[in-house]
Amino acid sequence: MSGEQWVAAVAVVNFDLELGQSIEHIEPASFSLTEQERLNICYLAFPDSNSGCSGDTSYHFRIRKEYNLNKPRDEGSPSHYYYGYVFFRQRKGEEFKRGYFQKSLVLITCKPYINLYSKIVEILAPQYFDSDHVAIEVAMHNFTCWDNIVPGRSYQVPLLGQVLSFHIPSVKDKNQSPVNQFPQHALAPKPVVLRSIMEYDTYNTLRPLLPHIGILWELVLLCEPIVVIGPSPSATSALVQTLVSLIAPLRYGNDYRPYFTIHDSEFPDFTTKTHSPSRVILGVTNPYFNKALQHWPNVIILDSDPDKQLKVMNPKEHSSSSLRGKPGFYTKFKPFLSRDKNVKKLLRGEKRRPPEVEDIMIRRYLTELTHSLIIPLEQYISSLMPLQKSINPYRQPPLLHQFQHDAFLSSVSETKNSAEFKGQKGNWKDLYAKFLKTTTFEQWFQLKRTEANQRLELLHVEQLSEADVYSWKGERSEVEIVDMLLLIRDRYEALRRLGTYPELQDHLKNHIDTLLEVLPADLQSTLKPTFNLS
Repeated sequence: MSGEQWVAAVAVVNFDLELGQSIEHIEPASFSLTEQERLNICYLAFPDSNSGCSGDTSYHFRIRKEYNLNKPRDEGSPSHYYYGYVFFRQRKGEEFKRGYFQKSLVLITCKPYINLYSKIVEILAPQYFDSDHVAIEVAMHNFTCWDNIVPGRSYQVPLLGQVLSFHIPSVKDKNQSPVNQFPQHALAPKPVVLRSIMEYDTYNTLRPLLPHIGILWELVLLCEPIVVIGPSPSATSALVQTLVSLIAPLRYGNDYRPYFTIHDSEFPDFTTKTHSPSRVILGVTNPYFNKALQHWPNVIILDSDPDKQLKVMNPKEHSSSSLRGKPGFYTKFKPFLSRDKNVKKLLRGEKRRPPEVEDIMIRRYLTELTHSLIIPLEQYISSLMPLQKSINPYRQPPLLHQFQHDAFLSSVSETKNSAEFKGQKGNWKDLYAKFLKTTTFEQWFQLKRTEANQRLELLHVEQLSEADVYSWKGERSEVEIVDMLLLIRDRYEALRRLGTYPELQDHLKNHIDTLLEVLPADLQSTLKPTFNLS
């Protein structure tokens, strides 16, 4: 089961002159895909013919699981998508039909651990092309030996004669946790250490757009539609994935496709002009998208030279047939925050610093900027917590009060609007007003509300465990006592499932025994089996 947690399947996609793209092998053979999912994976497994990708090319894509197409969209949920990590090989030779060998190895998973799976494919694919399906079979066996995925834990795992060392981050991690040092056997291979399993090289990926990093941060934060048109799937998938990560530790709440083709089943949805562009970030390479998506408000066209800076240009210029396809950042978006002086300082010194240092500094700046946004929200949520004295052990625990948008925005206008916060000036109130309408905020707040209600439940359980139920039961009816028994049972079962607070569990069990004793014998015999206390 642990292997399926890590990797759903590994597929080999071949290009046949008569049949086109087709999956010629998949491991495990029992892995089930719908016909549309197979078609999407086949098309996404190959770069567009205009990309000019020769030799070996690596990139990744993301597709929606087909059974979710007609359901309400929780865009950010990784479980609703497959991630495909591609290693495409093209070789020229007279012995091949059409004069070329073209084949892709695709690792399919439900996990967005971009760096980890890219490294796995980098190790697996060359061995597959050397030894055929044996390498895939051995790798799949390796995956079954890996321990289950546990956020917050570090791993050292085998893969095709090598050892991978990495850390799975959790929501409690303030920063990317360092990989634990494991004892090394003298003859064991030196582990391949991944500093992060999810973050791209932000500095190098964003280098053409670094002067506009503030605008990009706001666009992603507000879930605005963005299309990235690049020279290759590698370029578009890297930039789209980096854009999504700009607002970390917030999790981007909308859909995004690191690489997207005209053959995708959702192509009509994203290119229609009958309604506003979908709030999605697309990465494309086919020049047809220059025309098909010219109505989109934010278009980034990458240059073939990754070091060339892109200028901000009016979208009308992108619509012009004479300029269509010219590299640039086409947008009319007016940022709510002023351009930060700290960004200017970062850019002034970038050539003097190593790229690794520059990457850390840019990532830290973005994280602090996002924290600047989150802190007032967390302070307001704290004010919504019911007072501890309002918790009654004999009643259901209170819940977090309703989030009132107007009340929160009033608090922002008093303290932040047009004021400097960590060196950042701007119209924070209007930025928040728009952010509160996004799915990113909705998902973040749902998590915070759950955490707050869990804290209230724990406080309630602590009071309930210390309550004097023996005195309380004296003047209570049978109905009230049964209701209290059910309430205590629910709290006990919740703690038992989590395997936490054994002392509280013992107190609750004692309360149940105390209350059961005062009930008539026939009612006791009916209720006792429903408690199933261990």
